[in-house]
Amino acid sequence: MNEKREIIFKTKEKYLKELDGSLAGRVFHLAMDDGEEYELRFATENIVEWRRPGEPLRYEQYGALRADDQVYFIASILGGTDQKVCVTIVLDIEQSLVTMAVSRQGYYPKLPRLAVVDFTFGAIRVPDQALPVKRHGFTRELAYKKITWHYATGFINTHYYQGERYCRIRPLTDTRTPEAIEQEKREIEAGLKPRPMLYEEPMRFIKIKDGMYLISNIEANMNRVDPKAGGNNLMFITNLNSGCDYGRTFSRKADMTLDHGFFVAFGEPTDEDFSVIHETSPYRV
Repeated sequence: MNEKREIIFKTKEKYLKELDGSLAGRVFHLAMDDGEEYELRFATENIVEWRRPGEPLRYEQYGALRADDQVYFIASILGGTDQKVCVTIVLDIEQSLVTMAVSRQGYYPKLPRLAVVDFTFGAIRVPDQALPVKRHGFTRELAYKKITWHYATGFINTHYYQGERYCRIRPLTDTRTPEAIEQEKREIEAGLKPRPMLYEEPMRFIKIKDGMYLISNIEANMNRVDPKAGGNNLMFITNLNSGCDYGRTFSRKADMTLDHGFFVAFGEPTDEDFSVIHETSPYRV
């Protein structure tokens, strides 16, 4: 078990500005389980060159975070595509494994905010070594766990992983005045204002190694209730060994411009019971 680390945030901005640049100068050859092969050349700390065999090199901007000494979380918004596409890669050098997630906005023309995600597992080719047989894989090891996360902006919430396919969130920060909060409660009880919808969204959990998981959350229910909201794809590595989250967002602002950035949070498991856990889902039968 690694020593738990506490993050001291250097900024209160929503997105992390200081990314990891230690991949610069390194080259990786990826063999994916769908038969595709990729060569990745990290030219600088924010430019990656990539190609399939026989194709010319493409250049993309990328950002990287290190989940530990041997696991990198990498994300890039592709250029030259009809839809907005974000490719996220977990590069697991220790085990010579890779997981690739391709997130697309605009896949459903009438729901332009809603992201869809496809996962592909694979391995890193190492000279004179056979490809490993094992892969990262979907897991239910986080099912029914509760973790309270602290973000740079001061936002705090508790994630409740409801089984292996959903997540509920209880926010613990509210910037409104106590008077405004009490006023809303009275209006809800009097039927003058609708009760806030439960935050419950589809979530997938992929085990990277013991204590480390790639998590993907799509705000699909929020988007179904209001097509002008939600649709965001949050993707992050949760490292329970260090108590840290490393991730990125992929969403749209109110004016439909792209909203994308990296974040880091620190968290602690909790055994606290709260009402969100027991509420009946308004989204599922």
